[in-house]
Amino acid sequence: MSIVEALTVVPTDWNIDWGSVPDWFGGLGTVGTLLFGVLSVRRELRARRREDRAAQARQARLVSTTTRTEGGGVLRVRVANDSDGPIFDLAATPVVHTGQPGPDGRRVAVATVTGPLDRLDGGTAAELFVAVDRSVDLTRYASATVQLTFTDQQGNRWRREGTGQPEPDLGDEPTGAARSWPRRLWSRLR
Repeated sequence: MSIVEALTVVPTDWNIDWGSVPDWFGGLGTVGTLLFGVLSVRRELRARRREDRAAQARQARLVSTTTRTEGGGVLRVRVANDSDGPIFDLAATPVVHTGQPGPDGRRVAVATVTGPLDRLDGGTAAELFVAVDRSVDLTRYASATVQLTFTDQQGNRWRREGTGQPEPDLGDEPTGAARSWPRRLWSRLR
């Protein structure tokens, strides 16, 4: 059936009751209230998610690293956990820079240190001595930063580079040797 045929079927004496002006205001007010409610709930959910992310990252922000070069082949990495709870599965990857840390300086990953730090209790620090490959002479480099990955006491995995903000690490296991679940459980219970 075409549109023209459909229009011929419609009676010409139809009277559509559009309602009164108060009915229109009531309908528009209802739609406006519904729209306002949906936008308010959406804004509240975003704020709640932001607060949840900040609460999750609270412990991760209190974990920091510092580096110091000793001689030409030893890099000293200090990991400090200033939070109240322990961190687990710590993996630190030192990176040396030819200039200031950033895009203009050349970055050289010198080694990966994964432990004996299966657990670092709250309020403590640990020092790692990294023996660098003989082909890398640390005296030529201006600075060093550490790419740190760890698990907080809630089980969230984090990645932090240098003094930057911690970010959730969506990778699999730490870069070190894979550990069995009984060993992970035992290190958390100690």
